[in-house]
Amino acid sequence: MGMKFEHLVGAVIHDLKNQLQALLDYEQEAIARIPKRYHNHLLPILLRTSRLKNDTMQMVSLFRLEHKSHFPMDDAWPKDTVADAIEATSSQYPTIRFVNNIGDDCQGFYNEELINLALVTLITNCAQAGATEITLSADDSEGLTIRIEDNGHGFDDDVLSGQRETTKEEGTGLGLYFVQLIAEHHNQGELLGRVDISNRPRGGACVCLFLP
Repeated sequence: MGMKFEHLVGAVIHDLKNQLQALLDYEQEAIARIPKRYHNHLLPILLRTSRLKNDTMQMVSLFRLEHKSHFPMDDAWPKDTVADAIEATSSQYPTIRFVNNIGDDCQGFYNEELINLALVTLITNCAQAGATEITLSADDSEGLTIRIEDNGHGFDDDVLSGQRETTKEEGTGLGLYFVQLIAEHHNQGELLGRVDISNRPRGGACVCLFLP
């Protein structure tokens, strides 16, 4: 009976995700069709729907991680993964300048679905922190490190010290904790993925997502 309930919950969450994506598509189509002078009235609705969809995606992934679902790892290209995450968020944050500094030859070995979701979560956090520019870079010399930097207000001291695990004030509140779970799902033997956070000397936040 327990397994049937778990499957039912998973199906409901999956359907909710699809419904929210359809709603998001309708809203984006509406914005594209109406005069620009009305956009400011619709953008808050688009942002709310996007946050609901992202939080639902987190729920789906957490459900699958909890029940040991298989997330296959494969050779992947971080520049393309980052480009997909930027595309998924840029329409919701039209005032943010995105910079993808990852080279064409940079390569990693990871589950692209999970890393895309981690990047969308981090970009959303940057936007909520008031960033107007987000730069993403990567280094594959030892494992893969994806770096996300912004010009927002940076991390609060209690987040940097580990006393608080999230930077989000809305939605699920999972924030960095969710990204850390995704990172730890990637491992090589005893070496686990991790998330390192810091504040930039000139202001803004820096998050490094390391995948062994």
